[in-house]
Amino acid sequence: MLLITSAKYSSADFTLEFGKIVPSFLPLGNKRLYEYQAKLSKEKVALSLPNNFKVNRCDLEKLEKLNIKLIFVEPNLSLGESILYCINALNINGNLSILHGDTFFSNLDLKEDSLCVSAVRENYEWAYLDKEFNIVNEGEGRGSKILTGAFCFSNARTLAKHLVANHCDFVKSVKSYSKEKIMLAIENETWLDFGLMTNYFHSKKIISTQRSFNEMQISQNYIIKNSSWTEKIKAEKAWFENLPSTLLIYTPKYFTQKSGYALEYLYHNTLSELFVFGSLPDFIWRKIFLSIKDFLNICDTFKSEDKLNFNYQEKTLSRLKEFAKQRNIDLDKPFILNHTPQPSLNELIKQTSEFLPSIKEFSLIHGDFCFSNIMYDFRGSLIKTYDPRGLDFDGKISIFGDKNYDLAKLTHSVLGLYDFIIAGFYECELKDYNLSFKLEINENIIAIQNAFKEIFKIDKALMTLTLHLFLSMLPLHNDDAKRQNAFLANAYRIYDLLKEER
Repeated sequence: MLLITSAKYSSADFTLEFGKIVPSFLPLGNKRLYEYQAKLSKEKVALSLPNNFKVNRCDLEKLEKLNIKLIFVEPNLSLGESILYCINALNINGNLSILHGDTFFSNLDLKEDSLCVSAVRENYEWAYLDKEFNIVNEGEGRGSKILTGAFCFSNARTLAKHLVANHCDFVKSVKSYSKEKIMLAIENETWLDFGLMTNYFHSKKIISTQRSFNEMQISQNYIIKNSSWTEKIKAEKAWFENLPSTLLIYTPKYFTQKSGYALEYLYHNTLSELFVFGSLPDFIWRKIFLSIKDFLNICDTFKSEDKLNFNYQEKTLSRLKEFAKQRNIDLDKPFILNHTPQPSLNELIKQTSEFLPSIKEFSLIHGDFCFSNIMYDFRGSLIKTYDPRGLDFDGKISIFGDKNYDLAKLTHSVLGLYDFIIAGFYECELKDYNLSFKLEINENIIAIQNAFKEIFKIDKALMTLTLHLFLSMLPLHNDDAKRQNAFLANAYRIYDLLKEER
């Protein structure tokens, strides 16, 4: 069995950024850390959690799909006490692998009676592979290597015996165990630490660097953007290069390049990560929203008389035609959502278009101002934004546009719950124009949504535009039919909310 030890809450630094969270539930690339950890083993997997930690329904479903058994432990126990409790509660008698919840490995090949080690990378009180360990490969960096949090014991009961004998001091118990069963030290350079906030951000950067693709690369402390769509890159460059100086504190440092551009790499979390994977109280989100409002208010002081296309109805209809071709959907056929009859997509556009916001003037806008493109600096109490659009609906390069568009993009994250859908925190099925859709939110999310509505005065026009955003993005997600179905269902969910306001 593989036991992932995550029964103690992460340190106060993590609480500041996420609210109370356990290591294995930290976000990494739109997933939780446990989703990566569980795939390291073909054995049965158990995950220890604090007994006062609430797991939401969507996480429970993910854990079930991954065949992860949960065991809830008193959070005040030491690591050794917690492991001993798990051995007894789960009645583990044979082979036991242990993976600390704050560790990440790209791959992990544990041998019987082995422990993983790595070179020291940071100045911290690590557990070193010292001379008290009885190691079969004596030359394996004795005194200079550290334990990385991955172990395999051939007999869980023998480990339990040594835990009791050493007053549940885990490292002392492993040393004692190795005297009875000599262990193998395996160096694994894919190890990354998620136990310290500084290491968490550096580890995320390393993983992002490994997964970077042609259009975005991470090099040292820069994100480098290039694209075969040259107009897109030109538009983004124009946005940064024409940004008024009063807005520069809200963006990463920008560096122009011949075929693209580079941005300073920021060691912050996106609002998407904080919203979906965190549990920050609404009063913290009020601070975040007020920083966003400051940014938008400054943007609104810069006006343009350029002729620009922000015809929402036209764009939505065009995108729906594309979606209909992709999925062989009849735009004139009504849908059903959770047993409630709904209008056809064409009728939906007809009924809602009159409520779309009227455009009186053009202001400086971001153009893609959603949670995944906004970070929050907790130390500076300031948002940072990037990945602007810089184009109107005709593809004309401009830093100006309809200010409602930025606010609707925000709304589609907060009230439209776009980021929850992207993270897979939903259930959706479509059969013969009959949609079933579940999107779980807790009381804290509702409180955050209420704070957002209060601060930004969200009205029917903005909710209608948010509905249109979900419809217009449908063909852009053709690689994932289930997600398309969720966006479609969500548009009808928003339509039902609009009807309640009438």
